[in-house]
Amino acid sequence: MEHKYNEDIKINEFDLESEWLTQASHFLYYATSHADALHNRDLMKSKADLVYAQAYSSIKKDWEKFFDSKPTEPAIKEYIAKSKSYREAERKFIDAARDANVLLGVKTAFDHRKLALSNLTSLKIGGFYSEPRNKQRDVDNLKEKGSYQAQKKSLNNGTRRKKAK
Repeated sequence: MEHKYNEDIKINEFDLESEWLTQASHFLYYATSHADALHNRDLMKSKADLVYAQAYSSIKKDWEKFFDSKPTEPAIKEYIAKSKSYREAERKFIDAARDANVLLGVKTAFDHRKLALSNLTSLKIGGFYSEPRNKQRDVDNLKEKGSYQAQKKSLNNGTRRKKAK
């Protein structure tokens, strides 16, 4: 399994536009990878079950090859569990299940990434990362330029209601 998700999950807060543009394709890639991993896990489980069934059938037919006396069910199960072929099949299933679980976590992380992108965008739009403003200094600058009264008058004219005749 490729571990590129550690890089893909990172957010460049200075390039939110491209982060938003790639978010959906990243999510789709890892959602598809997760589905593929689940498919592989199920195949590995099926193979492990097949190895078990074949060994069980073989022991039941020719138990004399494997045991000195007729075995009990627990003895057969224990023998199969110790067999190399079954252990390998079980190990492949366990590894496939781990990969599927990791990709589920990655897919969930991309849901969280989307929320983080949304919040970062809102903060940028709201001016959270802008330089602090000194409103009194802005008023003083307008007074110096002589446009303070004109701006104040235009603001008042825009907010006054017209009287009905």
